[in-house]
Amino acid sequence: MNIRYGMLNESFKYQYGVSSTSSMDSGNDDILFQDKNISLIGAKGDWAAFQVIVKCDDAYTVSVGKRAVFSPYGNLCNIRVEAHVIGFDECEISMNLVGLVEDDDRILKAEILLNDEAVHITDARAQSIWVEINVSPSLSAGIYKGYVNVMSTYMFADEEKIAIMPFEITVMDVQLPLAKDYKFHLDLWQHPSNIARTHEVILWSDEHFIVMENYIKSLSALGQKAVSAIVSEIPWSGQGCFRVKNYPSDLFEYNIVSISQKTDGKLCFDFSALEKYIYLAEKHGITAEIEVLGLISIWQYEAEGYGKLAEDYPDAIRLRYLDEIDGCYKYIKKRAQIAEYISALQSFFVQKGWIDRVKVVADEPHDKALYHEALDFISEHAPLFKYKTAINNSKFIEEAKGKTLDFIPYLPAIADEWDALKKMKRENENIKLHWYVCCQPDYPNTFISSPLIESRLIGFLTAFLNLEGFLRWGYTAWPNAPRDKICYNFPCWKAGDGCFVYPARDGRVLLTLRYKNLKRGIGDYELIYRLKGATGGEKILQEVWAIIFKEADIRKYYNKGLTPKELYSLNYEDYQNARKIIMNGLLT
Repeated sequence: MNIRYGMLNESFKYQYGVSSTSSMDSGNDDILFQDKNISLIGAKGDWAAFQVIVKCDDAYTVSVGKRAVFSPYGNLCNIRVEAHVIGFDECEISMNLVGLVEDDDRILKAEILLNDEAVHITDARAQSIWVEINVSPSLSAGIYKGYVNVMSTYMFADEEKIAIMPFEITVMDVQLPLAKDYKFHLDLWQHPSNIARTHEVILWSDEHFIVMENYIKSLSALGQKAVSAIVSEIPWSGQGCFRVKNYPSDLFEYNIVSISQKTDGKLCFDFSALEKYIYLAEKHGITAEIEVLGLISIWQYEAEGYGKLAEDYPDAIRLRYLDEIDGCYKYIKKRAQIAEYISALQSFFVQKGWIDRVKVVADEPHDKALYHEALDFISEHAPLFKYKTAINNSKFIEEAKGKTLDFIPYLPAIADEWDALKKMKRENENIKLHWYVCCQPDYPNTFISSPLIESRLIGFLTAFLNLEGFLRWGYTAWPNAPRDKICYNFPCWKAGDGCFVYPARDGRVLLTLRYKNLKRGIGDYELIYRLKGATGGEKILQEVWAIIFKEADIRKYYNKGLTPKELYSLNYEDYQNARKIIMNGLLT
């Protein structure tokens, strides 16, 4: 039995079904197994990671646990992998088998960090394993030696140790802050209704909140700053999911506030679920912002019936209530009652002491007149609300100024209006500028088809542009069966557009390689942020920018037809080298 093994970096994406000569990453090639050691670098309070890859000529199993492994496919070779670091407790080291998903091009690509202890492989594919080492904030700086053992056995035969692969972690005398203290403003929108559907729990039930806490924890570990409060029915009209006929998927998001109308005609508002959700986010350190979605810039599909309900109101807000006279649910269709609801929302946030953290979000408005009319109406009835706008039309940037404090243009709009955005920032230091990508542009992005290094690039690019943070619309916006089929609504959406994580069967969260590389990039940003304030930091950063960015002028990103390789580095070693330069700069 021929068993091959090797070590790969954290940004490598294994692919099965494509040759290495036609892919951004290697497929079935000896290059996968050529490296038998690896060197890592990290800060205190940081984490180090790499991948182990193994392959057998015949069907086999791979284990990262301690239990016995037998296969329903017969008497297969079992390869067991374990990792150790001298001076580290076992609990500081975690290992996950990496699951493959089918991308839009029908190629299987490494994506999900599985909770399973073992997998059964019956075809010719290799298996990658994510190895992660937690670096304690109290750990002394220095070089720590580790090793990976690779063992094999059949059935009841004794295990044989077939390889010992060494690695080392250089811990620098630099402290990475706790995630809750990150300066990077990460805003990944949450989708509570989709989580409830996928995990088969009743919306806003106790069971739902138990499951949602796992997702909140995973966001908190990234340094998430905002909790997403959806306060009307289906503000995105289900992302138009009713138009996708070949993979019907429910993508509707529902109001977290319950509304009823008493027998005397008075409206009553139950904010208990909203309050519980915000407290849950606070419990895990997500305290910077409460973003209110569903009051403005409601998506409409009038041909399919998803239009306005209140003819005397400029936007298409949908507010469902229980009429206690006849016990039937109905929708508010009067401007005055919409005003009453908006005013009650403000009062709730004031009463809880949260009003200063509230931002009413407009998602990709297109109609200037309608946007300002709705904005004026909300401001009239809730004058304490502040606003932020996600903009996918560069011409809307200048037109949206006014009450909006936070602008989040998508990357091509930043390239188109870079000079105007810098001028806006100079004129009003209170304006915050973030950026986002979604189904467009193709690069840089966080699709499954994207190089993993582009997820890491987010931190460097945010710092390079001197912006405050990054937004992405989809954290858990899965189609109906994401573990079986993540491809959905192609080519409008590319696989992975709507999520960074997957649902586990037990209610936990399955992280991804994209999640981990985004987390790495956010850590890069935190180190860069500190270096910017250090003596001589800007000079050091010029060296860093020269390593990462091939084209320094953001205005050329989408106007000159440049390819990713002409714009920024796709080489993992460049990012590690840049990180080492940054940390050395912090030591001087």
